[in-house]
Amino acid sequence: MTTALIGVAFDGPATAARHAPTLAGLPARFRTVAKVSDADILVVDGTTPDWPAACTRAAAVLVDRPRAADGEPPHRPRVFADLGYPADPAWTAELPGIRASLDDTVSIVESTVTVTGPDELPDSLLSQLTMLRALFGDIGTLTPSAVTARRGYLLTAAAGGTVISLSGTVGPEAGLVLVTASQAERRHLSLYAPHTARPARITRFTGEGRRTVRPVFESSRRALWRGVHSTLTGTGTYTGAHQLAAALPDLAVATSVLGAPHPTVR
Repeated sequence: MTTALIGVAFDGPATAARHAPTLAGLPARFRTVAKVSDADILVVDGTTPDWPAACTRAAAVLVDRPRAADGEPPHRPRVFADLGYPADPAWTAELPGIRASLDDTVSIVESTVTVTGPDELPDSLLSQLTMLRALFGDIGTLTPSAVTARRGYLLTAAAGGTVISLSGTVGPEAGLVLVTASQAERRHLSLYAPHTARPARITRFTGEGRRTVRPVFESSRRALWRGVHSTLTGTGTYTGAHQLAAALPDLAVATSVLGAPHPTVR
């Protein structure tokens, strides 16, 4: 069976540096091209204020590190967003079980993200919000307990009977930790930087003991691109590619929380 080969162009060296190495590991699915006119999908830098304008240049687009921008973000179905950790295949495989474990009893969900630079804090919060939306659908209003510009944040929320805590900080090694606790079980997930294939560590604790999930040696970014390919070609069932339109509400929340001054709790 022949796999459709998709041409990928970049809007500049920043997006090429972040995504070209991953695409090189998927040679049967993607090829990089120099001209947008020759590409099936364009990767645009979401940290540039005018990135929505660049999305009009291609039929399909991947927005890398999306941010609030000048102009109306595109709502077309062939516009994807690189949201980082939510594309991790270990997370997507574990998601139904985690969702089922958070029953009507009082539960707790805690997530901490570490980034290596302060400019990545919006990425971390957007990842966390996307994962929570996958768990609960709606988490209501986030309450900032501590937001310090370019240093970190601590936010709380509630979804039904579940208490939620989200935090982000700057540190030496990027990663995300998610802990869920309910009456029946507790789960601990450690995810590593989206560009590395270092496998997630997922452990489940119940009354019968501890069970560690078999590791998956694939990066979030590679899984994202597999999902993009499946979506564009209509093949496969992997759903790791997130539509930008679905991420826009969480993008607005992240911009509001991190862009507004809040008192720091010490």
